[in-house]
Amino acid sequence: MLLSSLKLFFAVCGGSTMSLNRCDCRIVVAACACALLLTTIAPAFAQSVAAPSPTPSASPRPAAVENRGVASKTTISGEELQQANAQNTYDVIRDVPGVAQADAKAGGSADNLQIRGIHLSSTTGYRLDGGLPIVNDIILSTEDKEQVQVLKGAGALEYGIASPAGIINYVLKRATKDPVSAVSLSGNGFGQAIGAVDVGHRFGAFGFRINLAGGDTGQYVREAGGTRWLGALTADYTTARTRVRLDYERFGIDLVENASVLQNKPGTNGLIVLPRIPDPDNLLSGPWAREVAKGQNVQLRTDYHASSALTYVAEYGRSDADRLRRTITQIGTYNVLTGKGTETATLVRDQDFANRYMNLAATFRSTNGSTFENDFTLGFNRNERLSNNPTNGQATFKQNIYNPTPLPAPAFPTTPLVFLPQNSADDDYYVSDSVLLAHRFRITGGLRRIAYTANDKLATGGTNTTSTSFLAPAVGGVLDLSPNVALYGSDVKSLDETGTAPVNAKNAFSVLPPAPATQEEVGLRISGNRGFTATVAYFVIDRANATTDPVTGLFGLDGTNRFNGIEATVRVRLAPEWSITMSGQDMNAVQHAPADPTIDGLIPENVARLSGSATLAYRPRQIAGLELYGGLQFVGQREINPQDQGTIPSVTTSSAGLAYTKRIADKRVTVNLSCKNCGNKRYWSSAVNGALGVAAPRTVALSVRIAGLP
Repeated sequence: MLLSSLKLFFAVCGGSTMSLNRCDCRIVVAACACALLLTTIAPAFAQSVAAPSPTPSASPRPAAVENRGVASKTTISGEELQQANAQNTYDVIRDVPGVAQADAKAGGSADNLQIRGIHLSSTTGYRLDGGLPIVNDIILSTEDKEQVQVLKGAGALEYGIASPAGIINYVLKRATKDPVSAVSLSGNGFGQAIGAVDVGHRFGAFGFRINLAGGDTGQYVREAGGTRWLGALTADYTTARTRVRLDYERFGIDLVENASVLQNKPGTNGLIVLPRIPDPDNLLSGPWAREVAKGQNVQLRTDYHASSALTYVAEYGRSDADRLRRTITQIGTYNVLTGKGTETATLVRDQDFANRYMNLAATFRSTNGSTFENDFTLGFNRNERLSNNPTNGQATFKQNIYNPTPLPAPAFPTTPLVFLPQNSADDDYYVSDSVLLAHRFRITGGLRRIAYTANDKLATGGTNTTSTSFLAPAVGGVLDLSPNVALYGSDVKSLDETGTAPVNAKNAFSVLPPAPATQEEVGLRISGNRGFTATVAYFVIDRANATTDPVTGLFGLDGTNRFNGIEATVRVRLAPEWSITMSGQDMNAVQHAPADPTIDGLIPENVARLSGSATLAYRPRQIAGLELYGGLQFVGQREINPQDQGTIPSVTTSSAGLAYTKRIADKRVTVNLSCKNCGNKRYWSSAVNGALGVAAPRTVALSVRIAGLP
C-alpha cells in the first residue's frame, strides 16, 4: 500500500504536466474502489465481524469554538469534514454564524465566501497552516485537510493585511504516532466519483503523510461535469530542540462553468425587476465553457528552541494558481417574461497568480511561578502578491435563461496576449506581548508597521506606483470569571485588501489598494453540565466600501461600510442520545458615502439582517457508532446591489444525514450519507457584483472510508 501510494504520488506531482485527464481520474477512482473491495469487503465474508469501534462519530456542525483566545475561532475537525461529504469550503463552514456564500456561478471552480458581511479576498483571506496566504482562485480539495478553522476579528487581523471580518485557515494532515493507511470513495447523485488515498508513517524523528485524490466532479448542471485531482505531502522532523515542517500540495481542475445571470438595469421607478429563478439543471453556457487550471502551495517552517526562554521561528512559502484557460459567461439585458437575452463570454487564457511569503520571529518567554507568564515576540513578515493580468477577448451570443439552446464554441484569439501585471508587496515589522496573570486574566497587545507598495502596468503605457506606511495596533484580553465562564474582548486596526474588479466591470480584474479597517469585539463564553457550551459576541467593523459604479462601470472605493451585530452559538446534550447545536447572527450593516447619495445610508449588497442554523443529532445506544442528524439553515432577505434597488427573498433549507463507523475484519469502516437542500428548493443563493447566483438543487452524497489497511 505504501509503495503504491508513493509511486502514484510522484506520478501525479512529478510529471511535466500538472493535470490529470478524465481517464486518469477514473483510474484513481477505480484503484480506490478495488482497494475497498479487495482489502475489506471480501475478507468480511470470511471473517467474523469485530466489535464496534469505540470511537464516536463526528458531532454536528458547527464544531468546537475556541474557549481561551482573545478572538472568535471555530474549528471543523477531520471527522466533521468527512461527515459533511464536503465538496468545497462552504460545505464545511456554512453553519458557522456569519458565513455566507458570495458566488454567482454554478461551476464550483473556486470558493467565494463572506464572513460578517465582508467578501474574503482571494489572496489574503485564506491561509495554510497559520502562515502562507494562499491564492484561492482554484477550488481547494479537503481530502488532505485535518481541520478547517474560521478565525474572526482579532484572529484575522493579526496577520497584517487581511479582512477584519475573518480568514479561513486550512490545517493539513500530518503523521501521527500511529501509522495511517486508508482509502476512500465518494460520490453523489450527479455523477461524482472521487477516489482518495491517505498514508502516513513515523520513523523516529521523521514523519510523513501523503494524500492523493482524483476523479469526476459530477455536476447538477447538465453537461457541466469535469475532473479534479490532488497530490499532497507533509513531512516533519522533530528533535528535543528543533521541529521542521514541510507542506506541499498540488492540484488541478478541468470542468465547465455555468453562466451567471446579471441584474438588469433599473426601471423608471429606480427598481430592478428580477427574473424567475432559472432551472439550476440547465446549462446556460456550453460544454466548451471550461476552466482548466492548476495550483500549488509549498511552505517550510522551522521552530528552534534555543532554551526554555527563547524560541526562533522561520517560515517561507509560495502559492501559485495558473488558469491555462477559462471561459467566463454572463447573461444580461434579458426579458424577464420570455427570458431572451445576450450572453457574453470572456475568454481568459494564461492567467497566473502567485503569493510569496516569509516570516521571521523570536519569542522570549518568562514565568514567575503560578502568578505570571509572559510571551514577548519580535518579528518581520514579507508578503508579495503577483498577477500577470492578461487582456481578454470576448464573444457574444443570444441565449434564453429559461429555455437555453446549445451555443457554438467561441474561437479564442490567436493574437499574442498583452499583459498588464499588477504586483504588490508589504514588509511588516511587528511586536507583540501576551501576559497571563494568576491563570485567570490574559492580556495581549501588539503593534505592526506595514509598508505597502504596488506597481500596476497601465493599458495606456507606463506604470502606476502607489505606496503607504501604516501602523496597526491591537489589544485584547480574556478574563476567566469562573472555571466555566470567560469574558473576552479585542480592538484591532489594520489594512484590508478591498477587492478585485469583477469581470463585468470596465476595469475587470483590477486590484484595488488596501485601506484601513478596524474591528472591535466583546464576547462571553460559557460551559456547563450536559455538554453545554455557548458563545455570544458583539462586534463592530469599519472598512472601505468597494463597489461598481452603475454609471461609469468602474470598480472602485466609495465611502466606508459599518457592520455591527450579535452572533451566538449554543450546543447542549438534551439527553444521553440527543444533542442540538444552534447558531445565529443579527447584523446591522450601513454604507457611509456622503459624496454619493445613491448609496449613502443604504444596506450593502448580499448582507442578511438575520441568519442562522440548527442541527439535531441522535446517537442510539443500541447501535454503537451510528449518528443520525438533521438541520435547518436560514438566510434572511438581502439587497442585490449597493443602491438597494431590489432584494432576494429569505430562504430556509434543510439538511440531513447519517454517519456510521464499525470495525470489519480489523479495518475501521466509516460510511457517510448526506443530503443538502433536502426540500429541493429553488432560490437565489447570492447577489454580488451585479450578478445573481442560482442555488444548487437537492444533493445526496455518499462516502466510504476504510482505515487500517496493510
